[in-house]
Amino acid sequence: MKTIFTLMLGLVAGTTSFADSSATTPAAAATQTRVLMTTDHKIKLFVQPQSTKAQLTIQDDKGHTLLTNSVSLKKGWKQQFDISELGTGTYKLTMITGQQLFSKTFVVQNQPNESFIVQ
Repeated sequence: MKTIFTLMLGLVAGTTSFADSSATTPAAAATQTRVLMTTDHKIKLFVQPQSTKAQLTIQDDKGHTLLTNSVSLKKGWKQQFDISELGTGTYKLTMITGQQLFSKTFVVQNQPNESFIVQ
């Protein structure tokens, strides 16, 4: 429960805006999304503006949903997730926008500098 609260709090606190832009093709939309992992157990998600909404989920390796959120991408989106409360293991971040799917797997280790995102 504390993990879900921490993720939700980070989701609400980290929303900011980007400049407006027109709709993109599916191939271009995938290149407009970046996921970075910091050495202090944080995941940063950056999405360029798109004229759609997105459904974001984070799941553990057993398929249990830890976070789900619907966001507007009209002004772009930037979010930071504190994953320090997650146990060691493999997790999946998925974002669905219309018929487009963006998914990244990340591995959390005990030592923050050993955690990584699977490319």
